[in-house]
Parts: sequence; structure tokens; C-alpha cells
Amino acid sequence: MAWWDDLDLGIKVERPAEALAIVASPGDPFFTIAGGMVLLTGLIGIVTVAPGGAQTISFELDPDVVAGADVVLCTPTNITAATLTDIITISGAPGDALINAHLQSNLMFEDAPNGIALAPGVLGLVATAALGTLRWIVWYKPVDVGATLVIVP
Repeated sequence: MAWWDDLDLGIKVERPAEALAIVASPGDPFFTIAGGMVLLTGLIGIVTVAPGGAQTISFELDPDVVAGADVVLCTPTNITAATLTDIITISGAPGDALINAHLQSNLMFEDAPNGIALAPGVLGLVATAALGTLRWIVWYKPVDVGATLVIVP
């Protein structure tokens, strides 16, 4: 049993480290939500290669619903100064920037301690430059029976 199991964050899904690519809204497809609604209970990024130049990132949900608009999970945030092993996360309030800045610890989901409800769709990362490498870890709980969140290869 891992330490996070005691936190009751739900199911852990880890996306291996990869270089960021320039992708506009709705973002580079990182995770797919299928089979129903999920409660996103955690999201952290760990810098494995520092950006080393101007880099702004954000997360968006591109819902499966045809008439559904893309949902911004955080505003675009400058991570240019991020260094190796910095931890980046979201507050849980869509109007907030990512929480980052030379942190080896970080307060995750401070504005949404019970999580964020997400409909089926694709969770993507929007990036303005092809600079830096991060690995991402999310935790979720299925709201609907059979709902899943998996990485997009």
C-alpha cells in the first residue's frame, strides 16, 4: 500500500515524463475521461527538464458533448523559472493560475478540497513553447459506474 492510499484520493493515473509541445486550445490530449463523470481529486506535474525559456501552460477539458464548450481548469501560467523537481498543481478554481515556483511541496486543490467534477472528454495541456519536460500524476474517483480516466498514449 502506498502513502497516498491513506489520503483517499481515489485511483492514481501517471503519465510518464515527456517534452512539452506547442499546442493551442483545447490542448495536447493527456487524459481521456470515458464511461461517465469522474471527480478529479488531484493533479500534479513534476519538472524533469526545466523549460529554460519562455513557457506558459494551462489545462482544459474538451467535453464529448457536441455542443459543450471547452472548460478551462486553470488560466495560462508562466513556468519559465521552473527548475528540476519543482511541483506544479492547480488550485481547483478555473480562474486561478497554476500553482508553481520552486516548490518541492505544494498545496493541491486548495479551492476545491473535495475535487472537481468532470464530464467525459479529453483533458489537454495547452503550451506556448516546446520547452521543458514534465511528468503528470492525477487521482480520480468515478462518479458514474464504469467511469474511467486514462492516459492518452
